[in-house]
Amino acid sequence: MADVRCDDSARMILTLKDVMGAERQGMGLRDPETMLEVWVTARNGDWLIVQTYANGTSCIIAMGEHWERSQANPA
Repeated sequence: MADVRCDDSARMILTLKDVMGAERQGMGLRDPETMLEVWVTARNGDWLIVQTYANGTSCIIAMGEHWERSQANPA
């Protein structure tokens, strides 16, 4: 990924859900002004990390393939 892709947060969510078929798998605060979210497309396992700022902007900062959901307490 050569460039970080940014957009209005509401538009980014619509694109991730409606165009890519992605679902948010988790999120957490990076700092008081920034949230990180992991989005995954169930049909092919593509994943994205989206950084969302308090000002209403979201940026895709990483992406990849072959996402595997891990168990909470692996044996």
